[in-house]
Amino acid sequence: MPLKSFQKYIMKMNNILSTIFVLLVLTACEAQVEPNTQPSAEVQQPENFGDYWYAGEAEIAKYNLTQSRYGQERRGDAVLIFVTEDFLPEKQVKKEFGEKEGISVLKLNKLKKFVTGIYDYSIMTSVFTPIDYRVYPATMKTTFSSQDWCGQSMGQMNLRSGKLQYQVRSYFQAEGDKDISLDATYIEEDVWTRIRLEPQMLPRGEIDMVPSQEYLRLHHRELKPYKAKASLVLQVNDDKAENREFYIYKITYPELDRTLEIICESEFPFEILEWSETLSGKEEKEVTTATLSTKIRAPYWEYNSNENKALRDSLGLVFDLK
Repeated sequence: MPLKSFQKYIMKMNNILSTIFVLLVLTACEAQVEPNTQPSAEVQQPENFGDYWYAGEAEIAKYNLTQSRYGQERRGDAVLIFVTEDFLPEKQVKKEFGEKEGISVLKLNKLKKFVTGIYDYSIMTSVFTPIDYRVYPATMKTTFSSQDWCGQSMGQMNLRSGKLQYQVRSYFQAEGDKDISLDATYIEEDVWTRIRLEPQMLPRGEIDMVPSQEYLRLHHRELKPYKAKASLVLQVNDDKAENREFYIYKITYPELDRTLEIICESEFPFEILEWSETLSGKEEKEVTTATLSTKIRAPYWEYNSNENKALRDSLGLVFDLK
């Protein structure tokens, strides 16, 4: 069989398997926090999964950010910090002490910093996704905060008993304070950690998805699920990843005139190479992009002295206090 035909065949089979997995996840919505009662086979991770994610280090990746805000492009930094940690599924907090056993989650801290005129923005999103998705098939918790000179906004989502329970706290009258409960469905923040665990787990086709709290806050949209179309495409490009294959995951929200596109490597550890967000509902499209600049692996929590500042320089972070 020719190589291209074989690749198409593999992608077709992967799509079928992914669809079956998505259906299983949807039927498990009522038990997404409680462990599945039926025994499951051990999660099949790449042989080097533990060496990479359980080596006592975090992955810190810095991206050159071009953020569209108020119809203009703003230069800034985006940083993705991935690390595994123990997590208490009932309380949905990091396990730090006590005899109660926790579960392993992949945590993402996603940070953005950029300037609009005289004042700056600082935005952070955290995502907590169980490693063993056969027992815990959905992200349990996300948090969000946004600060600028006008005020600050905060949000938290907890998945409990088949419900997405959102707490929204905002300086702005139209947005806060609110407590919102939604039937469990796909959430956009979950995409980033799913990519790092296994891109083939990503939802595809016509789906309902809650957009990121970052997008909803910056563009004053209602917090609810929206109709979306999602696709995962395998491509090869000489300009990316040294001729290696890479995935393009694309989510389009027709009602919002918004498209999110994330590009990652096709092999473990599925490094995120770049992403873009396009808003096409206005006369001129607004496009936000982020491209990988530098990546290190380090136990950053140990590097808190002035002497460790050189690591910031090695990452090329723009926002730096002299």
